[in-house]
Amino acid sequence: MSTKEFTDEEKKNRALDFIGGFCLMDNETRMYIFEGLGGEGRGIEMFYKENMRERPNDRKYTLLYNPDVRFKNRNYLEFNAAIKKIKLRENLRAIMGAPDVYIRSKVPEEMYDILQKFAEIRKLTRLSLVRDFNLFPLPETLLTLERKYGDSLNYEDMHGKPGKQRRKIAVGAENNTMSMASENSKPVSGAFAGAGVAENANGTQQTGGVHSSVAGSAGMNSTAGAMSQKTS
Repeated sequence: MSTKEFTDEEKKNRALDFIGGFCLMDNETRMYIFEGLGGEGRGIEMFYKENMRERPNDRKYTLLYNPDVRFKNRNYLEFNAAIKKIKLRENLRAIMGAPDVYIRSKVPEEMYDILQKFAEIRKLTRLSLVRDFNLFPLPETLLTLERKYGDSLNYEDMHGKPGKQRRKIAVGAENNTMSMASENSKPVSGAFAGAGVAENANGTQQTGGVHSSVAGSAGMNSTAGAMSQKTS
């Protein structure tokens, strides 16, 4: 599904039941925004039931979900069926704390606005507030953010866990030497269609080592959700 590109006809089909959205990550946090069909037996409800909180929201993991928060249309259909992944070169906290972010000649108002939205989403505890404050970013601003602050993705960024170590043997002309190489030694970039769950450094779900904040919502024909993670 990560390589699926919808046709114009498919984009108009409001009955397509799939989960889309994006992930914003830095060295401290992963934030996921999900959207899909709402209602009993549909994508967002099934995702929520598979990933229900096992403890109250806290600094390590937060899940926001409200089946009564509904949206008429999808926001992130531009990313097709993939979960678009964007990795910041610096932590969001560091970017927002830098003096340059308040200088409009260096950081345009639109870019400051989306950075501020992400900072606010991390503070909120109710999905209805994310909706009421209009904090879900638009796809075009996400792509602009990626161009200005984005970094390349490696294997762990894509899959939530380190790649397996693979041993390579190099034989020299006069003696034998052995070198180790990792499958994730080269960074990759692009979109990723994941299972739509928070991953920590070990690739597990909802663990204490990662702060994960998920906002989920159910819409009439489309729903949105958000998830963020913070490594401790």
